[in-house]
Amino acid sequence: MRRLTLHILLLLTPLITMALPREATTVADSLALSTLSSQTLMDRGRAHFGQHQAQQALACFNAVISRETGDDPQSVSLRIRALNNAACVYKYFFFDNLRAYAAFTEAYTLCETTGDDAFLPVIMVNMGDLFNDYSTYGSSALTQQAQETFEHCMEHAMKSHNWELMATAFFNLANQNYDLPLAKYRFIISDEIPDSTPDLQYIRLQYQGLQCVQQHDYEQARIHFHSQLPAVSARWEPERDSIATYLSIAHTYKLEADYPHETEYLQKALQLANNRNITDQAIAIGHLLTQSQANDLADRQTLQQMVIITIGVILVLILAIAILLFYKNRQLHSRNRTLYQKNQQLLQAEDEKQQLRQQISDEGGKYSRSNLSSQQKDTLVDRIKDILDDPDSICQPDFTLAKLAKQADSNTTYVSQVINEHYGTSFSNVLSGCRIREACRRMSDESGQYSHITIEAISTGVGFKSRTAFINAFKREVGLTPSEYLRMAADKAQP
Repeated sequence: MRRLTLHILLLLTPLITMALPREATTVADSLALSTLSSQTLMDRGRAHFGQHQAQQALACFNAVISRETGDDPQSVSLRIRALNNAACVYKYFFFDNLRAYAAFTEAYTLCETTGDDAFLPVIMVNMGDLFNDYSTYGSSALTQQAQETFEHCMEHAMKSHNWELMATAFFNLANQNYDLPLAKYRFIISDEIPDSTPDLQYIRLQYQGLQCVQQHDYEQARIHFHSQLPAVSARWEPERDSIATYLSIAHTYKLEADYPHETEYLQKALQLANNRNITDQAIAIGHLLTQSQANDLADRQTLQQMVIITIGVILVLILAIAILLFYKNRQLHSRNRTLYQKNQQLLQAEDEKQQLRQQISDEGGKYSRSNLSSQQKDTLVDRIKDILDDPDSICQPDFTLAKLAKQADSNTTYVSQVINEHYGTSFSNVLSGCRIREACRRMSDESGQYSHITIEAISTGVGFKSRTAFINAFKREVGLTPSEYLRMAADKAQP
């Protein structure tokens, strides 16, 4: 009889064994059973077992054990099989592993004593499953004992060509044993095994799925495990195979920390176990389901904490950036105000110089024309300054070096020479600077004459042919854009 290894049941064994009866016999039952033949009792016991009627099944098997005490081969054979079946009832329905072990051991001893090699592997499969259960307590010795028992069983089964039992032994060995050294069991895919063997395709898919799990290819492992569901062909409780498949699929999701999908397949396994009244499976799956849901909740809480921390960090960064921008803006505002004040001081100084030159010009009369001496250069410089200080002249769009030379009663060569020597730059740069200063005067005019004029209008008004050229020249001369300068002028004008 195939059974899955369910480690968690051992933790509950003491409580469950106290709550359940050990024998299902009454006087009336015993009298009724005593009238039946041993073979009939065995058949009825197996039928009760299949219908999960544990007490009735145990009564039938115990009746055979009590009756068949002779030494003849038929009596011994019936006793061996009745002991094996009674042990299965103790293990899978009453969870009484101690009584199960005692019955399995007696059956195993009788098999060895009588040389019943045909049934010996069956007992070995069940004992191996029992060792697996006890290994839940962390005993590596029992785990090793279980593996050796299954391997010994497979050797016996292969020698006797009992392929179905061999498949059952491998199933119990490999079920939920994801670290199984698969290289030792390559015979599972051997052509020697008939294709008609029940569950052969199922265990081969299990073998391939375990290979993928060990290679961390969980997606491919799930493909193999899903293919197991339609391949179930076990003669005894095939639902256990399906439950094992759901548990394997759930395990691949657990390895990926995908707890919602793990929970989904554990719930499928639990529903099938409950529907078929497979109590031993349902208890273990319930424990796994609780653990998966706890892991999922912990993951969600961790994710929420990470989101909260991330939002907190972002808010701190935003606050830090806002503070930095605030101080940067204050520094920029202070710098702009300083540049504006310096520009105002320069404008005032230019006005004072212009007044002084005008006074000198009024006192000196007309300048004489002669070759350029030092005095003549100084005179020409004064004339050029007078012209450049005149907005009506410099703000004309077509004001050129030639026009400046004509107004200064000189020629372009002398004028260009004097400008380069006095200003240290070209005529176009000097003219641009003069126009920018005039633009600043207009934008700073407190009379309100230019308060409603646009930057483009001011640009055109002081002689620039394009708004872009004006903005570039203004930034180069003043250090501020025209818009920034206007804001500073407006702030100063406010009371």
